[in-house]
Amino acid sequence: MKNMTFQLDKQRREPLYVQLYRQIKQEITNGRLVYGEQLPSKRKIADYLTLSLNTVETAYGQLLAEGYIESRARKGFFVHFHTEQFFIQNQKTPLSPVTKIERYFRYDLNPHRVDTALFPFSRYKKTVKNSLSAANRHLLCLGEKQGESVLREQIRQYLYASRGVSCSIEQIVLGAGVETCINQLILLFDQRYPGQCLQYAMEQYGYPVVEQLLMLFGKPLLKLPLFNQAFRSEPKIDLQLLVQSAVNILYLTPSHQYPYGNILSVNERHQLLEWAHRQDDRYIIEDDYDSEFRYIGKPIPSLQHLDSSLSTQSKVIYLGSFSKLLMPSLRVTFMVLPLSLLPLYQSTFGLLNNTVPRLTQHILAQFMQSGEFEKHIHKMRTNYRKKMELLCRLLQPYRHVIRYHGEHSGFYLLLDLYQESRSVAQLQMLAEKCGIKLYPVKQHNTDKKYFSFGFGNLEHDELHEAVALLMNAWGYEGEAAA
Repeated sequence: MKNMTFQLDKQRREPLYVQLYRQIKQEITNGRLVYGEQLPSKRKIADYLTLSLNTVETAYGQLLAEGYIESRARKGFFVHFHTEQFFIQNQKTPLSPVTKIERYFRYDLNPHRVDTALFPFSRYKKTVKNSLSAANRHLLCLGEKQGESVLREQIRQYLYASRGVSCSIEQIVLGAGVETCINQLILLFDQRYPGQCLQYAMEQYGYPVVEQLLMLFGKPLLKLPLFNQAFRSEPKIDLQLLVQSAVNILYLTPSHQYPYGNILSVNERHQLLEWAHRQDDRYIIEDDYDSEFRYIGKPIPSLQHLDSSLSTQSKVIYLGSFSKLLMPSLRVTFMVLPLSLLPLYQSTFGLLNNTVPRLTQHILAQFMQSGEFEKHIHKMRTNYRKKMELLCRLLQPYRHVIRYHGEHSGFYLLLDLYQESRSVAQLQMLAEKCGIKLYPVKQHNTDKKYFSFGFGNLEHDELHEAVALLMNAWGYEGEAAA
């Protein structure tokens, strides 16, 4: 038994043939048994280890099946594995330890966190259980390229009822996240206008991932700055700069513009549509971010609705997502394409299967069809509205040092520390010392101190404590109500 030592434990629950197989395999992969070296015969190793011949045959059979050894007629078994071709030899130096440690915060004021406490687990579980049955075994196969018709029909009905979006299910495309849809749109426009250097524009504080994607594709990008108008209390994007530019594709969030939470007025929406219709190569990508969570009046009709009511040649691509409506981990985004872009989309991306799992689509469609989705949205809108009202009341005594914006929609407030002389970094450090993670809004060419105060994942008592801790950390004292 040259070069081979084995330690088999007959008291272990692991079968003896598995123990033998593992130890021979280890000898080979570690290089102690080299390519071409002959192994002991089955009978010889069985006698040496006092094992049954069947046990050794089973271990050798597994090694043969995996290609570690080969059998040569009338000669025996030989190592058939080149260690140096598959593995880097073990190094004596230890692996570098992972140095990044996630810090724990008592309160994480992430403006994108949703309230998971009110998720309808039992109802959603029932929908999942109903979907996982032999009657739905067709869901194990690949589905429709643009997404399942049953889900696209539910989305069509929902969009028409809640956002005024008018479309057919053929115009709806599903994707795993906004990034997937934006990626496809960039490629689609390149196909529609080959050889043309298309220019893009987005809001100054628009979705960073979209900006990074455009930069990755090497697209010229104009960031539309915010400016103050004498008759408005909050800054608006500079539409005049857009009109004067050579931009072809505009990406924006007209129903909830970050960070102020502004909503584009009807007049501004008409200006945008007029701009888009002046040239064939101009389009607007409308990301309907946070449109459902509006606390004063009804949700503003979408830009796509306004465009379709004014023209038969739509210039708006509508983007929506279930991340805020249901759960971020669902990763289901949808876009509504103008009819003019649909044939090119189907010919360009017709070879690609949909990026959203078919079973996920079916479960979501059934959840919407049952009416539970609509109930959940109504419950969450009431929940977030009450939290927003509470946060505004808690901050009211500090209005002499803090202004806030965006109280009419969404689940974060923009805090403006307009009397503050300390730096953003200093204020953030003070907050972290008391266990609060803050999210500053990066400013360009200004010394304003802006922070997003997200409250979606906080309970009412936690909001009370988080505000008190933060104000104390910054040394702010509340003023009594007049």
